[in-house]
Amino acid sequence: QLSRAAGNAGSELELLIEIDVGMGRCGVRDREDALPLAERIAVLPHLRLRGMQGYEGHCMLEPDRDVRLVEAHRANEKLVHAVDLLAERGHPSEVVSGGGTGTWYITGAHPRVTEVQAGSYVLMDCFHGNLVLGGFEVAMTVLGTVISRQGNTVVLDCGRKSVGIDFITPPLAAYPEAEIRYYAEEHCLADFPGSPPLDLGDRAEVIAGYGPTTVNLYDVFHVIENGVVTDIWPVTPRGPGRPV
Repeated sequence: QLSRAAGNAGSELELLIEIDVGMGRCGVRDREDALPLAERIAVLPHLRLRGMQGYEGHCMLEPDRDVRLVEAHRANEKLVHAVDLLAERGHPSEVVSGGGTGTWYITGAHPRVTEVQAGSYVLMDCFHGNLVLGGFEVAMTVLGTVISRQGNTVVLDCGRKSVGIDFITPPLAAYPEAEIRYYAEEHCLADFPGSPPLDLGDRAEVIAGYGPTTVNLYDVFHVIENGVVTDIWPVTPRGPGRPV
């Protein structure tokens, strides 16, 4: 199908073969299954094999850094062994791709890996920040407004419809002492140990629990430098797809 589509478009596609290195998601399950696929690509017009990729995303959910190291190395070796088999049979890989934000320092150090697929490091969030402590600065927050104050509790207008809460509850960036009670659909309840430093109409930045599902909720980024909005970047690929 890819060969036919590329031919109809007068183009050529460069392909990577994906191998499942532990996620149980997409890709061939072992290197023996990769070989007939490489052979098929080699004889079809308008296609060229560039290499292989194996994304060890399952390792990034591992909070123990030592265990993550072992599991990521195991995943990397499965990818490299598949690359070696294809090379032995005449199908060399220019690209060997793997890794993510939580394993970039492991996979990125592998001498055979040519590309690291990390993406969340650009913006960062609480989940990835806990995986790579001090590795990258948080560049994205959601700006919430206090809409209610009840004793030591303030309520902000940014709930689950405004910020991704996957894996970790999003905290207030400038108020680490605030304990987030919970996120409702459109409300964030923050309990302070004493009198809250926030009042009605005040704004507070929230660090996303999970950045990818936060970005997907918005049409644009407001780029801020020294407290001034200097640009607006559209989030074009968000959602399930839009009509042309």
